Amino acid sequence: MAESPCRVRRTTKRIFPAEAPQRTNITKLSILDATVARFAPCSAIWLYDRTEKADARDTVVFERLEEALRRTLTDYPHYSGQLRWASRELVEGDVNPRHVGRPIVVYGGEDDPGVELIVAEDSRKLSDVVPSQEQRLADKQIWNATDFPQHELQANTQLAFSNLAEFEGLPGVAIQLTAFRCGGYAVSIKLTHCLSDALCLMQFAHAWAAQARMLFGEGQSDVALPVPLFDPSRLDQYANLSTEGTGPDPDKANKARNLPMHRYDWWATDAPGYPDWATASSNATKPPAEELARLELSPSTFPPWPTWNMAAPVEHVQIRFKAEAISKMKKAAEASLPESLREQRVSRLDAALAHIWILINRARQLESTKDQVYMDITLGVRGRLDPPLPDTFVGSPILLGYVAKAGSEASTATIGAIAGSIRRTMSQFTPDAVAAYIHDAAHEVSPQRLWQAFLGSRHTLVTSWVRARAYEVDFCATQQLARYVQGVMPRMDGLVQVIDIADTGDFDISVCLEKETMQRFIEDPMLKAYGL
Repeated sequence: MAESPCRVRRTTKRIFPAEAPQRTNITKLSILDATVARFAPCSAIWLYDRTEKADARDTVVFERLEEALRRTLTDYPHYSGQLRWASRELVEGDVNPRHVGRPIVVYGGEDDPGVELIVAEDSRKLSDVVPSQEQRLADKQIWNATDFPQHELQANTQLAFSNLAEFEGLPGVAIQLTAFRCGGYAVSIKLTHCLSDALCLMQFAHAWAAQARMLFGEGQSDVALPVPLFDPSRLDQYANLSTEGTGPDPDKANKARNLPMHRYDWWATDAPGYPDWATASSNATKPPAEELARLELSPSTFPPWPTWNMAAPVEHVQIRFKAEAISKMKKAAEASLPESLREQRVSRLDAALAHIWILINRARQLESTKDQVYMDITLGVRGRLDPPLPDTFVGSPILLGYVAKAGSEASTATIGAIAGSIRRTMSQFTPDAVAAYIHDAAHEVSPQRLWQAFLGSRHTLVTSWVRARAYEVDFCATQQLARYVQGVMPRMDGLVQVIDIADTGDFDISVCLEKETMQRFIEDPMLKAYGL
């Protein structure tokens, strides 16, 4: 196998806060942080062109970014700490008495693993790796990104909890800085998902970039930066748990379990098509057999393993829809709302997701099936609580809801029918409903048992980074947008991600599909029905 182009020079070190905490801290992560511990890391890669201010062939550029990282970690000291699972003793007397599958972070001590920082050189030019913004607006609006080397530009560090069983000595955060032969550069951030969702990742990136810009001569060192709020207990308060440590409130459990959320059971080894590889990670946060035999598990269903061919090759395509095309989608959705959905106020994002989902179901040739198909939607809960949590709240407070349709309907419905259904699903996650879900999740035997999503031929898993200002992260005070931003997820059949491009109104939509399905998706004339 040929050596990776990134291996010209590669150095690794561990980074710690410029100002370390005065004592060792032990913080229990939130109820919702625990539910995403099994998820793939939360990660992104930013790629930048060389400018007069920032030529990555000059070592000073990455030295400044490293120093800025140390300063930023002063406000995020737990990012350099040690993730572990809670012990029974640690939760004694806690209003939430669960310890199995409950993550904690220990930081501020001599044994902290730190943040792993990798500095690499790549012998390629940036133009060999990713098209320019101008090309993406011209002949690369539909760009096959299957060969985009995300694994070479992202730290190959094993993170804590990557398989749930291993964590001791492993960092929760890894960063890679890559210099290209042309002087362009890439910055990647990878975090264990229970430490950060996408919004938190973007807050951290912007904070790091603000510190870096000061070192590149922009602004004063006394400029006030947004202060992150790391207090997982704030979120847990919405669960309104009983101090007696009893089971879930029946009314709240009923409300939570009637939300449009999957309850797929990772522990169901008798499910058809169950993969052997799932056992080891499941066992890591499962109570001992004798204890489990005495416990009552919450309702669940078998994951539909037979609908996901994990051996099939998957292709990744990026589609750049200009603001005008997105506006046309929204108008078409509003004009074609069924009578039963007339009260729904669809957004630009709702319309774009509806368009993509219809195309995916057509490409999967589901026009004749009555089987249910699903759009699984990642929802942030900060703003869905009452009172809301600020955007600066650190952690991974997310859940996943779904839209369900018969395959025949999801392939042939109007854009309005699907967009209205998406908006109706989202509207069900009211402050009361989200609080009930948090309450119910707090009583799970293990929060990693249930999966709220799936992949494969009957599922599309959507995440939106719209309004996260991903392209506006400016590390080197260039006052220019990134050349390209890639939200890093495993290339698996059914993944969709939406990023907006600063204030242009454009969407860059990432789609991963099984190879033959992708071919039909790209060739479908309906893809360009509203323009690109």
